[in-house]
Amino acid sequence: MRKISLLLLLALFLSGCATMFSQKLKPGMIWMEIQPLAKYEKDPEVNFSKYKNFSVFPQSEIDKESKNNPIVEKQLLFMLRNRLESLGYNYVADVMGGDFIMGISYSNEYKTQYIPPSSYTIPWHVPGQTQTTFLNSYNTLSGNIGSNYFHGSGSGWGTATTTTPGYYVPMTFSNPGGYVGWYYPCFVVSVFDKNSKKLVWSGSVIGVTSNPDVRLSGQVLLSDLFGRKEPNFPVSNDYDKKDDSKDGAFGILTGPYTIDGNNFYPHIFSVVVDSPAYKQNLKPGDVISKVNGQSTLNWSLPQLLDAMNKSKGESLTTTIQRNGNTFDVNLIAEDEGVAKNKWKEVITLDEKWRIKRVKIPKVENKVVDAEFKEGKSKEELLISKTLELVTTSLAKQLEQDKQVKNTEVADFARQHEDFEQVRQIMYELSLDPQNKDLSLQELYDKAKIGKIK
Repeated sequence: MRKISLLLLLALFLSGCATMFSQKLKPGMIWMEIQPLAKYEKDPEVNFSKYKNFSVFPQSEIDKESKNNPIVEKQLLFMLRNRLESLGYNYVADVMGGDFIMGISYSNEYKTQYIPPSSYTIPWHVPGQTQTTFLNSYNTLSGNIGSNYFHGSGSGWGTATTTTPGYYVPMTFSNPGGYVGWYYPCFVVSVFDKNSKKLVWSGSVIGVTSNPDVRLSGQVLLSDLFGRKEPNFPVSNDYDKKDDSKDGAFGILTGPYTIDGNNFYPHIFSVVVDSPAYKQNLKPGDVISKVNGQSTLNWSLPQLLDAMNKSKGESLTTTIQRNGNTFDVNLIAEDEGVAKNKWKEVITLDEKWRIKRVKIPKVENKVVDAEFKEGKSKEELLISKTLELVTTSLAKQLEQDKQVKNTEVADFARQHEDFEQVRQIMYELSLDPQNKDLSLQELYDKAKIGKIK
């Protein structure tokens, strides 16, 4: 049985959640202005359980009228290959050697919208001032009274306070106007049965982004197409038969990822607490550039998993890149059976690329066994229930974040008497992607300007 398959799929699921709407973007992470729209169709008459091997084909080599860049297409096909291998299918290089064949087409249209110039004049309040002046005096007096001469002196001090009331002056804000634009990356994936040449599965996804690199868009959008919570493409029946005979575990959840569209390296998406990786201070976001001295550039998912397939006590030397620094880390595999009972939490990345600790969910065997008797796959049930529990765990953390945000808003409202008057304007402003990084105070100030106008 493939002992790391469940954790692997868990890693791909969690990493997918971290690529959607990151506000503090890492290299290779791109912002999608709206929720991507994805749909797929699966032929109900086709038995996917018969499929074991697959291949990919570049449509640009067949269709001479295709506008796809052949190099970009191959890089997108590499992403597809890794996605299908994560579901348990075997990749074969010979196009006609697989049970089914996959192809991809894409577009990346850029559309602009003109924003006319505008100006706003509002009364700008200049606050009043109070000024206190300190006064000191010294006087002398001398003279004659009759035949008597006199002389005297004296001194004193005091303060004088002057108050200038506040007043309003006109203040004009100008927007020169101009064009704003976004890219609309769109991907269509087609799957054909090799023997019948029949289309058995197809899917499409589209997003909106300011990033021009269609490969980085594809890295995000293909995750939406194939499913972030549950796979939209059938899981292979050989999923639990992959070779993972050795009993060592390092506690790293990783997969191929690119930050420039050209070079794919294994990125660490999650680290299990108390694992060998955790004890060596590995973190989500680290890049594994070498394994045992060998470059991992453009490694496929099976290559990576084979290199990490170790027995307990065996070592794995990794070269890590983090924030421009490179260093080696030697990991000693821990007994997988012991680890399953000991490891309770995983450090992963949430949807805003923030590091969080999530409890590893436990699946009750009696529940699985009951449903297994109904003829369902035990492995698929384990995966489905684990993902369901992880989703619930992340949802609880997101709800906690929402409660913290609501508390911040409530505190802000108590400090600003006219908050309710501008609340709706602030909400409408927050929906504008250009305002996504504004603080509550900045939204409030902007809403006040709009209200006065």
